[in-house]
Formats: sequence, structure tokens, C-alpha cells
Amino acid sequence: MKDEKGFTLIEVLIALIIVAIGVLGHAKMQAKSMNMAQQGFFAQTANTALLDLAQRMRANSDLAASFVFSNLSDGADITASKDCSSNSCDEDEFATEELAEWFDHLQNNLPSPRFSVEVDSSDVNLYNLMLIWDAAKTGVGSAVCDTTALNSYQCGSMSVWVQ
Repeated sequence: MKDEKGFTLIEVLIALIIVAIGVLGHAKMQAKSMNMAQQGFFAQTANTALLDLAQRMRANSDLAASFVFSNLSDGADITASKDCSSNSCDEDEFATEELAEWFDHLQNNLPSPRFSVEVDSSDVNLYNLMLIWDAAKTGVGSAVCDTTALNSYQCGSMSVWVQ
């Protein structure tokens, strides 16, 4: 009998299985990397949004108290009663329009966002801003920031002093 040269079917199948496992591992790492990049984008968007809201409050410091609002419990939209760019508005109407514009932008960039603006109990010029979004993109918002659960909600917060 002659010595056969070349690969046997078993050797080819084993090599194919090893390559397939490597490709699957690479695909999983790629998916994880894309998810982490998206989470980074969400965190950056949230921080930018909080800074934007703080600047809106500082720019209108006389009516900062009118920005106090929370939709943490239900995630409700904010509706401006009138367009302040073409109509005269009082302080509350202007603040509501600012919040509505800000939240509309937020809804286009974060999944299921909810937020609150509260006066700090220690100082009437100190406002606590909190923003929560659905990091797992389940389509359901949350009133609390729970980073321990598998379907976690991420949050950002800051305090702003307005004089």
C-alpha cells in the first residue's frame, strides 16, 4: 500500500471547528464592543444634556425656580402652553418651553429618558438635576437608577448653584 499524502477528513473537520470557534469569539467581542460604544455615547449625551439644562437655568437665573419639574414616575412629555418666540410669556411658560425643547432633544438621543429638577433642601440656590435612561433599551423607563439589575437603568446627576 502506498502512503497517502494530504489531509484526512477528520483533520479538516477539526480545523474547521477551531476556526469556527475563533470566528464566533470575534463576533461576540465585536458585539460587546459596539454595545459599550453605544453606552459611552449615551453617557456622554446625558452629561451634555445635564450641562445644557444647567446653562439654561443659569442664563435665566431669575426664573430658575420655574424649572423645578419631575417626570421620574411616569416619563411624561412636557408640553409648552405657547410658543414664547412669537408670543409674550410669563416666567413659568418660558421655563416650561425651555424644558419641553430640552426634553424633546433628549428623547431623540436617549432611550426612555426621565429626569427631575429639584431644589436642594440645604440651599434655595442649589438645584439637583437627575437624568435616568434605559441602558438596556427595553423600552420601559424607570423612576430609579438601578445599575445592579441585568436590565439596568443608567443615571447621571449634578448639582448646580444658580444665583
